[in-house]
Amino acid sequence: MPEKPGLTNLSECERRNRELAERLSSVGLIWPGTIQKRMMTCGKPQCSCHNDATARHGPYYYWTAKSHGKSVARKLSVDQAEVIQQWITNRRTVDALLKEMTATTERALELLLERTADSQ
Repeated sequence: MPEKPGLTNLSECERRNRELAERLSSVGLIWPGTIQKRMMTCGKPQCSCHNDATARHGPYYYWTAKSHGKSVARKLSVDQAEVIQQWITNRRTVDALLKEMTATTERALELLLERTADSQ
């Protein structure tokens, strides 16, 4: 892993990890999945939605995710979609912060192992 600027000793790694943990503590509710906006055709064969893509019905919002290896979906109102989208964004923020915390810890491990190797 290339050396990150500022992470040249264990105390700097610990400081960076504390900063990331503080940011992590301010994240709100989290939820997996995605929100999809769909325009649909109806069941009436004579409806213009079947021939004209601009005449489709909607938008309809759906939350989708994997649960026990299977895709699940749920139709949402506009208000529900907005709230859940924020939770999904929060989840992605948490994932990114954890990834950076792991990289910081990996750098700390490298520094620790270098220090241990130098002292032998």
